[in-house]
Amino acid sequence: MHIQIAEHIKLARLVESDAADILKIVNLSRESLGAFFPWVEGVNNIESAKKYILDRVNSGLNGSRWFKIYYKGNLSGVFAVKSICPELNIAELGYWLSSDAQGNGIISQVIARVPSILKNTSAKIIEFRCLEQNEASIKIALKSGASLVGTIPNFVSVNNTIQQLNIYQVTL
Repeated sequence: MHIQIAEHIKLARLVESDAADILKIVNLSRESLGAFFPWVEGVNNIESAKKYILDRVNSGLNGSRWFKIYYKGNLSGVFAVKSICPELNIAELGYWLSSDAQGNGIISQVIARVPSILKNTSAKIIEFRCLEQNEASIKIALKSGASLVGTIPNFVSVNNTIQQLNIYQVTL
């Protein structure tokens, strides 16, 4: 099963057998990904790549769906509906791209299709959670029409820098 986003962009379910490919793109993009994602340091062999995948696809969180992103036929990243809060009707999204796929408008095109991805759910609001220094993700959230609705101070230390987590939301 896959979801065609655009001519050169498609999503397919993320599965454990993707571990070698995930490890490869994490290794190729370790520096750029490691600046914003604390999990990158722990994905350093096939077993840890499998654990990365299984921890996500088996999270047990309501509405969770994890996809690999293909760009021009190459595995280029991950996109997720991380969870859907049924009480608040909020769908939290997550995503990352390999260094070589960044800057092609891929995530913005995926985000534009989120209403159809979420059409049979209770979600009425999309939520983006971005570290304060992740300018690319913040730009995507703002471009989607989201507004800053809150922050979590001193959320995480990445590369010895403590960052707050910015929370952005947009109504579907």
